[in-house]
Amino acid sequence: MFLMKKIHLFPFLFISFLSCQKVDNLMAPEVDERLTFFFESFKKEGSSRGQNINMEDIIGQIIDIETDGVLGRCNQLTSGEKHLMIDRLFWETATMTEKEYVIFHELGHCALNRRHLDATNKDGTCTSMMQSGNGSCKMVYNAQNRSKYLDELFSQ
Repeated sequence: MFLMKKIHLFPFLFISFLSCQKVDNLMAPEVDERLTFFFESFKKEGSSRGQNINMEDIIGQIIDIETDGVLGRCNQLTSGEKHLMIDRLFWETATMTEKEYVIFHELGHCALNRRHLDATNKDGTCTSMMQSGNGSCKMVYNAQNRSKYLDELFSQ
């Protein structure tokens, strides 16, 4: 019986040891690996526009968001960490461009402290990817206008 307790204790101690190791990671270790590409791309895009973005306090998860029409969310926890959540059903059906748009929008909140901006261009399209979805502008995010939207996102 004593041996059994030792065997069960070893994995716990080993995991505890690993969790205390310093990791040279630019993101919180709690970022779902499926989101890592987009988090790294966000940092790279910001850096290319002169922004040094700290994302170490952002937790990123893919979960079931119960609110209809909500594809992503960023909440600040009382601990100071920020919790970025992407809806699982959206994740499973979205294109890479759609995923990038929603994740970058949420990282705009989490990493850049941006608020919603519902300003409209003359053609009725949104001036910012930080639009609320409740405004009167039409969001069109694609390869042709991606750079323009990212310039605006990182300009604040």
